[in-house]
Amino acid sequence: MKRTSRLRLLTVAILSAFGLLAAACAPPAPGGGPAPVDWSFKGTSMTVSNVQDEVCILFCVNTEDEPYLMTVAFRVKIGEPGSAQSWVVKGSNLNGMEEGETSALTGGQQGKVNFPGIVPLDLLNALNPNNKMEIVGTYTWAAEEDLIDSLSAGAGGVASIFKDALNDIVASSELPTEPDALIQLVLDLLFNNIGSAFKVILSNIPCLGLCDDVLGGRVYVGLGATGVLGSTIDGLLGGFAVPSITLVGDNSVPPNIQGGGVYTLSGAKSFNNQSFVGADGHHKYDFLSGPL
Repeated sequence: MKRTSRLRLLTVAILSAFGLLAAACAPPAPGGGPAPVDWSFKGTSMTVSNVQDEVCILFCVNTEDEPYLMTVAFRVKIGEPGSAQSWVVKGSNLNGMEEGETSALTGGQQGKVNFPGIVPLDLLNALNPNNKMEIVGTYTWAAEEDLIDSLSAGAGGVASIFKDALNDIVASSELPTEPDALIQLVLDLLFNNIGSAFKVILSNIPCLGLCDDVLGGRVYVGLGATGVLGSTIDGLLGGFAVPSITLVGDNSVPPNIQGGGVYTLSGAKSFNNQSFVGADGHHKYDFLSGPL
C-alpha cells in the first residue's frame, strides 16, 4: 500500500510538471535542444557502521573491512530503438576500515560512472517530437573484498540482461505524445520492470567464505530534463526515494535493492547516508550526481 501511494505521488508530481510544458504556447526552440552535457555519478564518502568481516566468539577477529563499490550503469533514449547501453564499473577497495570509521573517497575508490554527451530537454525542447528524452542510471552495490572476486562476472551478466530489458521496454517504444503515457513508461521502467529484469539466478559460487560479499544495492535514476522542466520536477518530487525490491536474497547476485533516488539534470544532486545492510554488515555511502 505504501509503495502504491508513493507511485501515485510520483505520477502526480511529474504530470504536474508536464502540465506546465503543455501550457507553453511558444513553438519548439530551433536547433533541436540545448548543448550536450557530460554527467557523472560517484561515491564521495564511506562509513563502516558494522564490520561485515568480523567474527566474534570468545573474542573478535577480522575487525576490519575492505569495502568497495560495484556499479551496473545504464542509459537509454525513449523511442530510439537499440539505444540502450549498460556496463560495469568496479571501484577500488579501501583498506582496513574499522567499525565507526569514515573515509573520504578519492580516485578509483569513488567508483565513478561517466555519462558523456547527454542532451537534456527543457520545456520547449520537449515539445519537439524529434528530441528524445534520455534516462541514465546506476545500480550500485556495496561490496566487501575477500580473496575471490565472485561479483564481477555476475555484475556483467546483470548488465547484459538489463540492456536487453531497456531496449524492449523503453528504446523500442514510440515517444509518447501524451504526458501521462510518457510518465507511465518511466514508472514501468523504475518500479515494475526493474525487479523482473534482475530476478535471475546468479548467486555467488560456493567458495567456503573466501568470496567477496555484497551487502545490498541501490538504484539511482536520472531523467534527462533541465532548466524550468528539470527544476520543477525536482521541486515536486521532493524527497521521493526508490522503494526496496527483494530479488534473490541476502549476499547474492543481483543484490536486493534497498532504495535509491530519482533526479534530473537540472543541477548537482547529493544522496547522503545511504545505508547498505546485509551479509552481517552495515556500510553507509554518500553519493554525488552532477556535471563532470
